[in-house]
Amino acid sequence: MQKKILVLNGSPKKERSGSLKLTRAFVEGMTEHGEYETDYVHISELNIKPCLGCLNCWAREDAVCVIKDDDIPALRKKIEDADVVILSAGLFFFGLPGTVKVMMDRLLGMVNPYYGKPLPPDGLALHGATKPHPGRQYILISSCAWIERDVVYKAVFDQLDMILGKNGYLALTTPQMNAIVYHADGRRLLKKQADYKKAGEEFARTGSVSRETIDLLARPMFSAEVYQMFYEKMWRKPNGEYLLNEISKKDN
Repeated sequence: MQKKILVLNGSPKKERSGSLKLTRAFVEGMTEHGEYETDYVHISELNIKPCLGCLNCWAREDAVCVIKDDDIPALRKKIEDADVVILSAGLFFFGLPGTVKVMMDRLLGMVNPYYGKPLPPDGLALHGATKPHPGRQYILISSCAWIERDVVYKAVFDQLDMILGKNGYLALTTPQMNAIVYHADGRRLLKKQADYKKAGEEFARTGSVSRETIDLLARPMFSAEVYQMFYEKMWRKPNGEYLLNEISKKDN
């Protein structure tokens, strides 16, 4: 029986997202070594209204949001039906992109209300799911410009720890993504995509990814000195032109 993979692309860059390039490789590895069907959703294309903070979803027996005239009801159904939910999103100012935060706020009804109880034992989710799906797996695939993964992703990991529990999701992150995508004729990108594809194969075979694989994906591909030179050149072209303008033209 086929399992359902739901990929939520949180980047407003859509297909130009470096994180999505890695995610597609990971999913390819999964689908070549397992029985899966995949659904990709670009969050930035959805009509999602901001949460009102009314908490009516927690007051209702069905835990459904009072806002009905946008895409959240259909998206929530997709999440509830999925066996593997992959959030693909780059690091935006030390957090998840704003579109992802708005989506997550509106999915509050998927977790139990806060009753003023003490924090649960270390490692457990703070709320727990309203409709537990023991077999569902959550994966974060994210890339960033920084090298220091544990430092710059701290706010993201803290938030996911509270929502899903420390052992409730798999986090795959890759640093130096701009340089990987746009340097050396794409050779490093192909290498990193191959690593992610192997990780997807491993996940399909074992249901998880080893610490060794996680560390491999998070390993910087440039030395600190070379990487600093890359960024200095990126911001300071001799003719004064902004290099990222060229990158945008290339992608489009």
